[in-house]
Amino acid sequence: MSEQALTEAALLERIALGEHTRQQFKRSFHSPDALAAELAAFANSGGGTLLIGVDDDGSIAGLSAADVRHLNQMLSNASSQHVRPPIHPSTENVPTRAGLVMVVTVPNG
Repeated sequence: MSEQALTEAALLERIALGEHTRQQFKRSFHSPDALAAELAAFANSGGGTLLIGVDDDGSIAGLSAADVRHLNQMLSNASSQHVRPPIHPSTENVPTRAGLVMVVTVPNG
């Protein structure tokens, strides 16, 4: 699979489109239930993308490597144990000047 990694410039273009039914910004998640709710909402409405590490106004807050490790664990738990049937989102970590942004793509489910 030769999927091209998302660049910071391409990420900024996506952020410039703002939030809409298929794209939401989140600074972070602290609860697997809240993350599961977002995943289920996207899966039930045609799929979508969560940009974690981005404030509601579109500014990049960024995540540390430790944040990303924690979020990956939470994402795994939320998508397999908090949602029925389980969903299988894909993730990509995009480095930016402000820190990492986790791009979580949720398939239509």
